[in-house]
Amino acid sequence: MSVIPAHVGSLSIAGEPEEFVNAEAVPAQDFTGTEYRITDPDLRRLNPGAPAFVEVSPDGDTDAGAWVPAEAVVDPLFGFIYLTADPGPEALVRVSGASLPVQPMALVRSISLSVTNDVVELQVMGDGYKRRAVTLRDFSGELVGLTALDAGFEDGAPLLIEVRKGAGSEVFRAWVKVPELSHKLTPGALYERTVKFIGHAFPTGNGAAIAWGYGTP
Repeated sequence: MSVIPAHVGSLSIAGEPEEFVNAEAVPAQDFTGTEYRITDPDLRRLNPGAPAFVEVSPDGDTDAGAWVPAEAVVDPLFGFIYLTADPGPEALVRVSGASLPVQPMALVRSISLSVTNDVVELQVMGDGYKRRAVTLRDFSGELVGLTALDAGFEDGAPLLIEVRKGAGSEVFRAWVKVPELSHKLTPGALYERTVKFIGHAFPTGNGAAIAWGYGTP
């Protein structure tokens, strides 16, 4: 979808997951021995609800018997693979899982994002000052865009959205739920929708969670 003046980019929505097997992963930028990334950009948006199976061939052998399962953390937003151990300089890495194809849905005139932290008090009898700790994180925001938006916004399921400015630019990807849609007819006869969203996080398996991020496709 080409971008027209006064609109900063395009909005895409992920469709149904598509399984893939044995996708190549190569050393990522700033590689130190354990960071890899799926080579095919179309496979870098992973379904966080499905397991990703990582295998390593330590000697670089491509025969079927040379591959062994590897312990790793997979970033489902941008397809990074973080191995828990350095497999060696000759190693090959591959991944099997389910990818999420996206379809352009709307032009985006503006996007806003707010990230918040819950703060709780840690009060002990006799303390002279309040002490606090940051606990849960959250994010929310809104998109203002053109054209009709897919009915999937209204069914309550988590959605993977992607906003991009153009070829070669970074993209914003986030798992969201949409509690509110509003409509407006502008003086230029443009029928715009405002989509208010709240964050939806998925656990990564290492005690953290994945929800949103900026990065190269």
